Amino acid sequence: MNKSKGSAKKSGRVGNAFSSSLIFGALEKFSNWIYRKIDGSLIGGFFTSYKAENAKSKASAAHDIYKKAKLSDRVYTPVKRIIARATENSAILSFLKNILDGFLSSSMKSYGIFMFSSALYSAIVYIFRVFYFGSAEVKASHIITLIVMLIASVLMIASRQTLASSLLSSPTASFVLLNIVGIRREALEGRVAKRDRFDIPFIAGLIFGLSSIFVRPLAIIFAMLALVAAYLVLIKPEFGVFLIIVCLPFTQTMTLVSAVIYTLVCFCIKVARGKRSVKFELLDAVVLIFLGLTAMGGIVSCSKGSIRPALVYCAFMLGYFLVVNLIRSREWVMRCVYGLIASCSAVALYGLFQNFFGIADATWHDTRIFDGISGRVVSTFENPNVLSEYLIMCIPITLAAVILASAPKRRFSLVCSLAVSLVCLVYTWSRGAWLGFLIGAVLFMLMYSNKTLAVLIVCSAAVPFLPAVIPPNIVERFLSIGNMSDGSTIYRTNVWRSVLEMIKDYWRSGIGIGEEAFAKVYGLYALLGVENAPHSHSLYLQILVELGIVGLIAFIVLIVIWSQSVFGLHVRERRGEKLYSNAVFCGIVAVLAQGMTDYVWYNYRVFLMFWLLLGLGAAIRKTLDSTAPEEII
Repeated sequence: MNKSKGSAKKSGRVGNAFSSSLIFGALEKFSNWIYRKIDGSLIGGFFTSYKAENAKSKASAAHDIYKKAKLSDRVYTPVKRIIARATENSAILSFLKNILDGFLSSSMKSYGIFMFSSALYSAIVYIFRVFYFGSAEVKASHIITLIVMLIASVLMIASRQTLASSLLSSPTASFVLLNIVGIRREALEGRVAKRDRFDIPFIAGLIFGLSSIFVRPLAIIFAMLALVAAYLVLIKPEFGVFLIIVCLPFTQTMTLVSAVIYTLVCFCIKVARGKRSVKFELLDAVVLIFLGLTAMGGIVSCSKGSIRPALVYCAFMLGYFLVVNLIRSREWVMRCVYGLIASCSAVALYGLFQNFFGIADATWHDTRIFDGISGRVVSTFENPNVLSEYLIMCIPITLAAVILASAPKRRFSLVCSLAVSLVCLVYTWSRGAWLGFLIGAVLFMLMYSNKTLAVLIVCSAAVPFLPAVIPPNIVERFLSIGNMSDGSTIYRTNVWRSVLEMIKDYWRSGIGIGEEAFAKVYGLYALLGVENAPHSHSLYLQILVELGIVGLIAFIVLIVIWSQSVFGLHVRERRGEKLYSNAVFCGIVAVLAQGMTDYVWYNYRVFLMFWLLLGLGAAIRKTLDSTAPEEII
């Protein structure tokens, strides 16, 4: 303890000496003057005016009409109570409650018998398929799964606890249920064990075991875990948002669509029961307008193929509304933040594995110019640029967590996560992402401390010496931005020229959403050599060509109002929330900067992450605006 205090005092003396130097002192005063001027300027007032604008919108004529339409407490509240009682007493919910109570009150011995029976008959089926019918191969994964099931079943049979008490006594299970899912301990405690009939679990296990004729045992286990997760989302829709954030990089698009819709249904059930509420404000209205324009881009299109991508986009934009209406406490904000960091770290680790074990993809760069690059990593994404878009949205949040971490072990693990993500970003070799990340990182530090500007001015003297420190291939790759001898740059430039010709004819209405609509029209305007571009390689050109000028203006207004919403937090004193708000904002700015040279929404998962982070930024602000306790289960 004394040693840490001594080191803190020493570092403090070094910092004070640095600050008290003549040159840095003058630069610091200049920096503070710049910040004061910005705060007092029209720009500073504009970007911190969201609260006033939102209050005005609520007091607008539309709000007055809503009040006069008799949709007041005399009508709305009684109807809401009737719906809540009807939903609460519905047969389906009562059935689900009884099923859950039965499962939690059952002994672990019953589950052990079920698993033993399932493993036994799965093994018998497998033996017959391999040695008698010859319709299956001997696979180590299959055998290991059966052995693990048998061992687990023996341990369960030896237990005398109920499922509820077993979950509470298990450090891992209790951590997941109490700290991640957010279930209260009282919901699991005090359950009386019921008298079990062991013939029922044995027969159920027999059925599951015989079903392995058609489905592998591991797939059956995953299906059961999916059912458990679905029930947890039903009783705690916030957990659905958490799962979507964590599983996003590893899950297929349509699975994510199903997850968003299912979570939305669970949230609506909670609203109907009166256990959640919907809050609607100015930013939400602007997002809803852009969602409506996207839907129209699927309906009014030059191609029938626009409907499917438009529906996916609309479903994923609903993820924004899920976040802002469900993530309403600091606890849930932190769960989402750390879930995102864990997921990003896993993605980055897999990317590094690809790089160092020689399975990086060499098809995404010009090998004639960049012969020092063996390949570009893609990790769980299909494209290195898509991976980089995901990383630059997440890295600022990891950086904020590092700064705010107080426990040494947690800070060390977060620093490792940050380092892994940064190195993986380097090996994507995405120049647009590097530039976007630098813009976001500098902006983050400028928002973090008034001294950053002074430090940047001092450090700018070291810029000429950076090539001597940074590896040559990284310097060569970064300085090649705008190099017209690079095939990638030539390709993008010619695509932009072709798209600008399209925009001259379609800037009013747009051509519709999706790759099919783009391909149908683009071929008529494409320059020689770039006839098969899947998109415009620019987020802003793509929005303009798909939705027309109204869509682009709506998106710009949306980003401006969202930025106002996030900056509104800067008048508060809560340092933690402010820093995470800064991080989300800088991640969005970074990917928007990359969007100047790439269509960052081309990948559906990146599109979903974009809207989830918009929602998280708004949710962080709302956690301070609301003093109400967390919603009841």
